[in-house]
Amino acid sequence: MNPIGRLGWRAIGPILGGVDRRRFLGAAGGAAALGLGGRLGLARTLPEAGALHRLIEETPRERVAAELAALVRGGLDRRRTLAALAVAASRRVRPFPHVGFKYHTVLALQSVHLAAEGLPDRERWLPAFWALDYFKRAQERERRRSGWTMGPPPAQTAGTAAEARRRLVEALDRWDLEAVDPAILDFARLAPPGQLSGVLFRYAVRDLRAIGHKAIAVQNAHRLLPVVGPGQAPPVLRSLAAALQNHGGGPNPAASDLPPDRTWRAFRAMLGEVPEGWKRGRRDDTARGEFVRTLREASELEAGRAAIDLLQHGVSPDSIWEALFAAAAELVLRRPAVVPVHAQTSANALHYVFRHARDEDTQLLALLQSAAFMPGFRRGVRHARPGLRIEELEPLPVPGADALREAFAGLPGDPVSGARKALHYLQRGGSAERLAAGARRHLARSGRGAHEYKFTEAALENYRQMASSAWRDRVLAASMAYFTGSAEAPSPVSEEALRLLG
Repeated sequence: MNPIGRLGWRAIGPILGGVDRRRFLGAAGGAAALGLGGRLGLARTLPEAGALHRLIEETPRERVAAELAALVRGGLDRRRTLAALAVAASRRVRPFPHVGFKYHTVLALQSVHLAAEGLPDRERWLPAFWALDYFKRAQERERRRSGWTMGPPPAQTAGTAAEARRRLVEALDRWDLEAVDPAILDFARLAPPGQLSGVLFRYAVRDLRAIGHKAIAVQNAHRLLPVVGPGQAPPVLRSLAAALQNHGGGPNPAASDLPPDRTWRAFRAMLGEVPEGWKRGRRDDTARGEFVRTLREASELEAGRAAIDLLQHGVSPDSIWEALFAAAAELVLRRPAVVPVHAQTSANALHYVFRHARDEDTQLLALLQSAAFMPGFRRGVRHARPGLRIEELEPLPVPGADALREAFAGLPGDPVSGARKALHYLQRGGSAERLAAGARRHLARSGRGAHEYKFTEAALENYRQMASSAWRDRVLAASMAYFTGSAEAPSPVSEEALRLLG
């Protein structure tokens, strides 16, 4: 492997056409002065994709932000940086023993991308620098604990796309980690992207393990692959396939009857009970509220069964999803902590599968499995505020002041008051776009964790997917409970990035 990181600029200099650091930075400044931003004048001096992700992988943490900033000043764009981060994280951080924890360096990247897209120009690079630093910390943890790095790609297997699909599905069904590695690369090479997505969406909703991270992993890859491009996609796909096969080190689910797999099997048997035309049901606010109340008491299987009952009575799946978003927001409001946060992020990922899958069975299973996830999150909410229900959240007026500014100023110390002030702001005609912009700016400046990035973008997207209503405002206001607030100090990573970028 090319030791770019260990040698620093001495290694990347030849890749940049022999340009030393001083000449490179001088050229970058000259291009900026000409208004080119480095895109045209310095195109030949920027590293090719493989060199860039190796630079990210091998440069020590204490130097890598400065190296990236030099390339940014020379014209490197965010999409190439995101692609390189996706490849580096996939190659250096394994989704074992958990699809989560250190693996968030992969899982959070689509949220990083979405957050950056919604920021002002001056701050648009901050999420990428956070993701870079987070990757270097995760990489170090992986090195200390296992020393794992992704091996070379397996040899290609000859055959047709249909044969490759069969091998991939059989490997996934058997939970065969070794067989799924070559199978996903063969199918990705031979089949159109839509066919690969169809298989991945199906297995994203297969079980209730990992508090929704498998669906999040599929959503993350589906959004990143157009940015990464086919040439750099193999490490991302191999990492995703391994994540889908993680069953926590227990018995092989293909030969066992384990609790996380039971709803999937039960719901598949129930699909025939869903009437044709189920997508054309009516919007029903009363049924939506009743389903929220059901989710406060039901078991996993009962929650999915209740969703089927609503479809049978002609209720739109949109009303059911809005109830799921509301139940998730309520759990976070009651207890703004990591486990309930995943009620919102998993609902977001499963709704993404619902929207993008072409197969109706997969769409229905995404809806039913999202309902089944909620009781587990509900049981995980300990030391929560009792009796706090989203439909009973009251606005908190802020006379003579900016309610939105006041709402963010109280976070994270008083999340319920922040939610109530935000509700007051929205009910008085305040701009949800302004609230979203504030959430992203505080996140970029002061956010420190992957869950903050994942939750913020999930909550904002869930809001956008709901019909305009007072109910939607309640869901967004309740999400303030886990947004980054203005009371939090700027993170050292963001401050360093702003300094390095000038």
